[in-house]
Amino acid sequence: MKKITSTLFTVFLTALLTFSLTITGVSLWNGSVSDGMSNRIGEIRALIDQNAVFEFSEEDAERAAIEGYLSGLNDGYIKYWTEEEYSAHLSSKQGNFSGVGLSLLSQRTIENGIFVRRVLGNSPAEIAGIQPGDLIIAVDDVSVIGRDYEQVLSEMEREAGESVKLTLTRGEETFSVSVTFSDFVQTYVAYRMIGDIGFIRIHSFSDNAANEFQIALNALLEQGAKGLIFDLRNNPGGSLNAVEYILEPLIPKGEEMVILKYKNSEEIIYSKANQKADIPMVVLINASSASGSELMASCLRDVNGAILIGNRSFGKGIGQTTYRLSDGSAVKITTFHFLTKGRTDYHGIGLQPDEIISLTEEQDLYFYALDESNDPQLQGALTRIQAEINGK
Repeated sequence: MKKITSTLFTVFLTALLTFSLTITGVSLWNGSVSDGMSNRIGEIRALIDQNAVFEFSEEDAERAAIEGYLSGLNDGYIKYWTEEEYSAHLSSKQGNFSGVGLSLLSQRTIENGIFVRRVLGNSPAEIAGIQPGDLIIAVDDVSVIGRDYEQVLSEMEREAGESVKLTLTRGEETFSVSVTFSDFVQTYVAYRMIGDIGFIRIHSFSDNAANEFQIALNALLEQGAKGLIFDLRNNPGGSLNAVEYILEPLIPKGEEMVILKYKNSEEIIYSKANQKADIPMVVLINASSASGSELMASCLRDVNGAILIGNRSFGKGIGQTTYRLSDGSAVKITTFHFLTKGRTDYHGIGLQPDEIISLTEEQDLYFYALDESNDPQLQGALTRIQAEINGK
């Protein structure tokens, strides 16, 4: 079986992660609804058994019936998993992947090479030294120029433990690396000092991201960071618990962090920890900052006065609850809105930044290869936060 995941050769990680709570052992089917449907299904099954010339799959029929029933709910984020699928889903939430960890630019026919848009943290590709912006020009010494993109991808596939030789160009340099397909745990948080300002990029709010963030924050504060920039651009969201854990050391104890509006009630989650960082903060957002990114950005702005820079965010102000069914399968449905401290519901609208700075099309393409020398949004954040530091 080929060990490749859907993240390995995608251009953009577009699927929006959802705030997920899990409740186990519930029954999806209500007896008062099932009688009439059960009768109809029973009649149809009898007709199939007596007359159908094609093979009948009970498993496929049951799945289609469940998904069809759920389609009666006008919920674009609804999801059903079998027991096996849900186990795999939980594993991926922990950052467990198989492959080499490359996000590539899709194209019909390869012109100058296959563009490496992003390299997943802690992946075999990162360990091999591949960087965003590199161009793959040959696979196992066979040129990819002028060939069909999908065909080349299929030729790059390997089983776990097997390697592929990639020849790449970086500027004027041409080099080759051997990358081994393997299981790895992705890292979601990257951080560094830029002068006396701490920079933290959160790729998504996975379960692992919460602990990674604490390590990053502590390291930057120990290095004397006088301000913090949180880069949430292209972050699609993730675990509500992870967002809460990340916000705790940034928000004064007792302040409102998260406001959840359920169907018939409201819940306010307060910061319970002592604030570690009472220093100027800037948050970078763009049109792909969604869900947990918007919650974190709005909380830091409303409570700490953080400045938002970039472009209007995606506008996903709703969260989902995952219910584990009695047979081990699971279903996810939207169960709450999350609001800003001022009780603003921005679902479908997004967050408007305090300072709009846009990237060019080329800069967006090379997004993961940008730094403070060529990223106008980051440059704007550095200017703004340095002014705040100097003004204190």
